[in-house]
Formats: sequence, C-alpha cells, structure tokens
Amino acid sequence: MDRLQQDVQFTIGQSSKVAVAFWYPPDGNPWSKSQHYSASCNWLTMEVASVPGGPSVSRVSSSGSWDAVTAFALLLSVVAFCLTVFIGYWVSKTKAVPFTPIDHL
Repeated sequence: MDRLQQDVQFTIGQSSKVAVAFWYPPDGNPWSKSQHYSASCNWLTMEVASVPGGPSVSRVSSSGSWDAVTAFALLLSVVAFCLTVFIGYWVSKTKAVPFTPIDHL
C-alpha cells in the first residue's frame, strides 16, 4: 500500500469493480433531483492507476504531531462537553417550571 490514505475498496495500480450512476440535465434543461440515470445494473471495471511522472507523494506528518488547530479543537470539545453536563444537571435540578400537558392548551 502506498503512503496516501485511500479507501480499502480501491488499490492504486489494480482494477476494481464499481457501480456507476450519472446525474445530468437532459436537453439543456435545469437539473432536478428526480433526474437520476443509472449507467448499468452490473458492476463496471474501473482502473485506479498512478500517473507515471506525476506529482510525488510527500511525507505525511506523524500522527503524534500537535499544532494550534488540534489543541483549539480539543479545548473546544472539552468546553462543549462540560457545558452540556452543566446544562443537563441544571435542567434536572430546576423544578420551578411545572409540567403543562398539551391537551389543556
């Protein structure tokens, strides 16, 4: 396997079977979501090949590297989780608002 992350269904340099569907507006009309054209009910062969002389694969940074965006995302997630727990606790403890069934409105 190469260094690029890829879907396990496809391997670069080998053929794979795929189902294909086309979405396009016929006769120059605007596209609508009901215009779905399936190419075939059978599996079609698709070649997933690397391009010779194409762009080289650059080294992917290690998974242990941290940057400011990762740290901010983690901090934001922790704050959101704590806020959710606090609001859940506050709502469950506050019984000042009585329950009003919809049938009586």
